[in-house]
Amino acid sequence: MIKRLKKYIINDIKKNYKFYIGLFLIMALFLVRFDYVIYTPGSLENLKDRIKVEPSYESKGSMNLTYVTSIPATIPNMLLSLIIPNWDIDNLDDMKIEDESEKEIEQRDKIYLKGTSYDAIIAAFKEANIDYKITSVDVTITYVYSFAKSDLKASDVIKTINGVKITNFDMIKEEVDKYEVGDILKINVLRNNKIIECSAQLVEHNDNKVIGVALEELKNIKTNPKVEFVFKNNESGSSRGLMCALEIYNRITEYDITHGDIISGTGVIDENGKVGAIGGVKYKLKGAVNKHAKVFIVPSDNYEEAIELKNKYKYNIEIIEAESLSNVIDALKKRK
Repeated sequence: MIKRLKKYIINDIKKNYKFYIGLFLIMALFLVRFDYVIYTPGSLENLKDRIKVEPSYESKGSMNLTYVTSIPATIPNMLLSLIIPNWDIDNLDDMKIEDESEKEIEQRDKIYLKGTSYDAIIAAFKEANIDYKITSVDVTITYVYSFAKSDLKASDVIKTINGVKITNFDMIKEEVDKYEVGDILKINVLRNNKIIECSAQLVEHNDNKVIGVALEELKNIKTNPKVEFVFKNNESGSSRGLMCALEIYNRITEYDITHGDIISGTGVIDENGKVGAIGGVKYKLKGAVNKHAKVFIVPSDNYEEAIELKNKYKYNIEIIEAESLSNVIDALKKRK
């Protein structure tokens, strides 16, 4: 039976080989991906659906995250990017640390997402003059460099080095300074909810004595009102920080800084409310305009680009420059 079936398939392929070649080429067109990414205008994400604050004040308007839509670099998509405005091809190498895979980039960006979210909580509560408590800090590995000599992995949370409990970046530096290049450190990490004993040899890199990892501090925070984030599996990155802080601030204070409007924006934020630069301004601004946002908030480093785009395409949207969380709140309050 199997031999007959095999013979039938072979004969069919010989008879209809042109059809199968065409089918293979069509599949290749749509399935083969190149080492590029195509960026297109995104849309808005209402942060009320992503951040739970209990209890909270109600808002007549909305705070919205702007984002960039990325699509796979297949041959048809790459050809379309040559003729469709605001579709741009970018090399994945520009996003990589060394030879990271797409999966590793995504994993790193998810850690950044957590970090910026926690910083957004602290910045918002500081600005509102409401107490909060950092209960613990998870010093988390975002990347292990190729020159490292260790069995550490990305997403590991460093718990101890040679028996000393680690609760921040500075403690790691203090421990490393106690030893010499070539010494091997015993490092306990939290990995998949289990404590794993690892080791790392101190190496010299750019005249520095290092373990060979990139790190992020993830702060666990206790607040009243309680703040909880609801992330989708495809969400990542740190550029949502500013808008998250604004949403939290608006929910824990009585004055509604939206004035009933659709407020959109983007920007990295630290725990002190300082706003940092982002990428993809033209895609994010276009997405905000398409969704009829009244305001687009953009970091100072990206402000001139946003103004140029607004003037070039005659966008009907107010643009607010963001140096800090405080200056943005002041600007929103002045809108009537």
